[in-house]
Amino acid sequence: MVEPLAPSDPRRIGPYQLEGRLGAGGMGQVFLGTSAGGRGVAVKVIRPELAATAQFRARFAREVEAARRVSGFHTAQIVDADPEAASPWLAAEYIPGPTLQQVVTAQGPLPPEAVLRLGAGIAEGLAAVHNCHLVHRDLKPGNVILAADGPRIIDFGIAHAADAGPMTHPGTVIGTYAYMSPEQIRTPAQVTPASDVFSLGSVLAFAATGRGPFDASTVLAIIHRVTSEAPVLTGIAVGSPLHVLVGHCLTKDPAGRPPTSEILRRLAVTAPATPPAPAMPPLPAATPAVGRPIRRRALLFGGVAATTAAVAVPAAFVLWPKDAPSPAEPQSKPSASKSPDRDITRTVGELTGHEGRIESLAISRDGEFLATGSYDKTLRLWDLAARREKTTFEGHTNAVWATAFSADGATLYSGALMELMAWDANSGAPKKKLAAYGSENDFVTCLAVSPDGTTLAGVTGEHGRSGIRLWNTANGRLLRTLGDTGSANYYEVAFSPDGRTLIVNGPGVQLWDVASGSLTRKLTDRHKHIDTAAYRPADAGTSGKAIVVGGGRFVEVEKTDTVGRTVSVWDADSGKLATTLVVGDPKTPMRAYIGRLAFTPDGRTLAGVCTPAGGEDGVEPSVQLWQLP
Repeated sequence: MVEPLAPSDPRRIGPYQLEGRLGAGGMGQVFLGTSAGGRGVAVKVIRPELAATAQFRARFAREVEAARRVSGFHTAQIVDADPEAASPWLAAEYIPGPTLQQVVTAQGPLPPEAVLRLGAGIAEGLAAVHNCHLVHRDLKPGNVILAADGPRIIDFGIAHAADAGPMTHPGTVIGTYAYMSPEQIRTPAQVTPASDVFSLGSVLAFAATGRGPFDASTVLAIIHRVTSEAPVLTGIAVGSPLHVLVGHCLTKDPAGRPPTSEILRRLAVTAPATPPAPAMPPLPAATPAVGRPIRRRALLFGGVAATTAAVAVPAAFVLWPKDAPSPAEPQSKPSASKSPDRDITRTVGELTGHEGRIESLAISRDGEFLATGSYDKTLRLWDLAARREKTTFEGHTNAVWATAFSADGATLYSGALMELMAWDANSGAPKKKLAAYGSENDFVTCLAVSPDGTTLAGVTGEHGRSGIRLWNTANGRLLRTLGDTGSANYYEVAFSPDGRTLIVNGPGVQLWDVASGSLTRKLTDRHKHIDTAAYRPADAGTSGKAIVVGGGRFVEVEKTDTVGRTVSVWDADSGKLATTLVVGDPKTPMRAYIGRLAFTPDGRTLAGVCTPAGGEDGVEPSVQLWQLP
């Protein structure tokens, strides 16, 4: 899909006239351009912060020269570059056609024989890359074009010499976690061709099943699965040539993976000798007129009538009956159950603007504002009553994984790779950088502020391991570290209303005593990991009981999912599971997971981010709302 040029975009790079935007990545923006002779090229313009260092420019020039030597039927040729330009750039052959990601998302998984042919083409392309002593480092479904003459590997803008040091400045992660190898996550500067083989296994698993073998609801969970858990290959026949090959490619130890030459030898035997009819109908080249436009990530708002039992809502929509108050309107008491004949399928609001996946969510204590952090490196502040954007915060150099409001709502805190920042919630101006870390694998993935506003808690760590840290909000001083930083993997933290208890989720939901640093209770359910949790005190709602809610990744991947799209509700005092909330019709075989949960200040409305699994046609990411007694 080609998007129009933004007003701030250049109209010409080197000798190429720019026609539109093709996408963006960790290294820079990619444009569709044309040469003087009318030849189409993909032009990648390097990000200014990378181009500002002489070391990067020198390395980039060497990598470009190495990438020029890559040739073959299944790669996109580098045709031009200027590492010395004010904004360094490179131009690659433009390959018309949809990506593997687009085809599988639109039409579902490919047949096994088609996946084997796909694997042979990608392996041949990787062999050409590796023969030039390069490692691609970002092989994923979005970087495989299904051209008329077979698959083509694209995006050589991050290809990296196998014997070189780090190409990027500290704090920049190149690649996509769900398709990275374990060693690329742990030691990104020391990857070998075996890392691309691991990525190939993940890509083939996606092509065959419609989902990645390490899919999870948060980046931290994905990192844990890639580095520590076996791949999920449900949907690929056990013992089949494809299952054996993918499993071999996804071996954790790089030395145990087959080289591309071995993969090609195997596929020469297992793939059909004569190519059958195409596995999918050919799609036209990516032009502005093709198919349905790619939507910006959205937040959908609405609700359901409150009763003493949970009400299920469809995954693609969030509902609010027209005779019920909106989340931002005060209520004197929970609304009564209305007629079951009411049309509850109509959405009443949508917030759009993020260019990447929404990764974090927070609601101000007065219930007036909602903040979101995204892979597009921005935070956005939304007016819930007006349902519009109030402020955009720009300054992070990587995805914003964590967001939290101060107690008075005047400050917005955000966590990303290697940094923790504070912002003026009204103007969007940065106030201070509270913490920074020295390793490009350090991260902050969740934040919470104590009720008195003096303490900031967060899930932090490195190399796929996480712990819990408490900081002073005034000066960023580290106050305490909780949890087992050597083995446990935590996802989120939240304070109880009195500030004495810290609610931590990951291996179940854990309740920690802040003063003593001791673990007081652990709540569990059918989720293997609890990706998100929230606490409601006894004086909120009408039940008179304190509750803890939690949700996580899906478990069933072929039949009806009864875990991932559910939210567990526990009695906080007894630790017993009280009830389970469900997204959509429980009998419908929809796969999705709940990635974030938050209560409104009155405790009557629970908001949850619902993300469908890959291949769920017609189901979009949304924010679901439940009203609880």
